Amino acid sequence: MDHIENQELYHVLITVDRLTLQIVLMKIQGYSTYEIARYLKITEKAVYRRMDRLKEKVKKIFE
Repeated sequence: MDHIENQELYHVLITVDRLTLQIVLMKIQGYSTYEIARYLKITEKAVYRRMDRLKEKVKKIFE
């Protein structure tokens, strides 16, 4: 994360909770939503909800 040039995006990523950040990193590594949910012991719906919330925060940066 030291190489993120957009400071606003960097700020969003460092302020999200640890679970959301872990979901993002696993998604980047190619894990499926099902695999992430099983590994983190949460529902798939919870994974989608956290991703959607993060997407909304990131969208606001680029508007």
